[in-house]
Amino acid sequence: MDMLDKRIRQILPIVMMLIVITVGTTQPPSETISVSNGLQDLCKELIPNVSGRWATDMHWFRSLLHLPLYFMLGFIAAFPFSKVWVSVGVCSIIALADETLKIFLPTREFEVGDIIIDAIGFLVGIGLVALCRWIGSKRKIRE
Repeated sequence: MDMLDKRIRQILPIVMMLIVITVGTTQPPSETISVSNGLQDLCKELIPNVSGRWATDMHWFRSLLHLPLYFMLGFIAAFPFSKVWVSVGVCSIIALADETLKIFLPTREFEVGDIIIDAIGFLVGIGLVALCRWIGSKRKIRE
């Protein structure tokens, strides 16, 4: 039972991120736009005199919001699996499922660009954990 408890504690954060992603995907457009506007305003306050596409194009900004979300997913998914490819596989399946879900929602649409942004986010998250593990293993060798 102890091993099962450990596995549940390892997988639970991934399930929680999956729920967050699904809630965001299935939100009514008015709620999504409201959250996006608020985050965009916050970014403009944090970075004065900001310009560029992400600061003016709401659709592009909403796509960029996938980066931190999937970074967190990748970071979280890297811990329970010792093999990087397993973490990448789990995150890829979640990203594809998220975009595929949009096909069935009347106010959303499947976008390959979002999958690419998702992949960049989760690969950086997984890569950060893998880098820390690698550095940690090098330190152990020296000691």
